[in-house]
Amino acid sequence: MKQNIIIGIIGGTGAMGQWFKTFFEEQGHKVLIASRKTELTPVECAKKCDVVIVSVPIDKTVEIIKQIGPHIKEDALLTDFTSLKSEPVKAMLAHSKSEVIGCHPVFGPTIKSLKKQTVVLCPARGEKWLSWFKEIFEKNGAFVKIANPKEHDKAMAIVQSLRHYTELAFANTIKDLKVDVKETLEYTSPVYWLRMITMGRLLAQDPRLYADIEVMNPETIKVIDSYINSLKILRDIVKKKDVEGFVNLFEENSEYFKDFKKEFMEESDYLIEQMVNKK
Repeated sequence: MKQNIIIGIIGGTGAMGQWFKTFFEEQGHKVLIASRKTELTPVECAKKCDVVIVSVPIDKTVEIIKQIGPHIKEDALLTDFTSLKSEPVKAMLAHSKSEVIGCHPVFGPTIKSLKKQTVVLCPARGEKWLSWFKEIFEKNGAFVKIANPKEHDKAMAIVQSLRHYTELAFANTIKDLKVDVKETLEYTSPVYWLRMITMGRLLAQDPRLYADIEVMNPETIKVIDSYINSLKILRDIVKKKDVEGFVNLFEENSEYFKDFKKEFMEESDYLIEQMVNKK
């Protein structure tokens, strides 16, 4: 492994690219940035670097990989920072001869450190760079999950797509009912306030990023169909005033999550306490 590693970030003028530019420079590495806004082109950057990171919008990722892949050194690492892995990894393998590791930092550029953040790595070709890549995240406090691309995308359909879908549906319901949001907050409990916070956090960000996460993950529609089916079951229970049906459904789910209930309760109590005590 070379000591003076040159890292190139394609799309590095974006918020995520800038975050990782600072991060890798703090680790002692030289970082080159290439985008539509820089004099250095993506292809020139790819030729110069030992590690090439594609950090562009999901719908542009495969296009950029096709463009730069043939120019990356065979002993280099090609990776991407997008939220989906199957298609980018397939493209990296097809259009380069370098080592390939799909990477998904499961956080946004507003974080202050990697402590307790998750990074998913999908090793696809070669072994030389994996330990270095994994260690650079772990030594800064991140949890690194190793997965294959399909496993990753199935997990993200739950961790990201289902969550985004439910938050947007929650917001859309409030909008359609013409609810006075400010007034509801006068009735609120800390738990409702937490829900409003997570919804508001989603709506404060780039809608195109979330659209790509929802629409381009082939696993999403199956998850959404299951969610809609769950809503229909609950709707029928309420419409029929079926108290026993509600209790049974509640208890079935309580049993499914039995290994996590205590921890989730304790964590939520802690968060509520912090909110209540916030000045």
